[in-house]
Amino acid sequence: MPEIPSPEALAAEFDCLMARAGITVPPQRRNAALSAYADLRGQIELLHGRYGYQAEPSNVFRLSPVGAK
Repeated sequence: MPEIPSPEALAAEFDCLMARAGITVPPQRRNAALSAYADLRGQIELLHGRYGYQAEPSNVFRLSPVGAK
């Protein structure tokens, strides 16, 4: 699993991605957005390191609600 970047590197990455997307994060919301980004990045790393594409199910099942036709 890749190393977790330092808080400074994570903030720089966040700022770069927001600038690239053309998003301006208000200063009063930056800390909350940065915290959410750090959590999201951690979840993505966890999922990418855990399973390969071979673990994906080959079938998808859908159940209709009781009484539906």
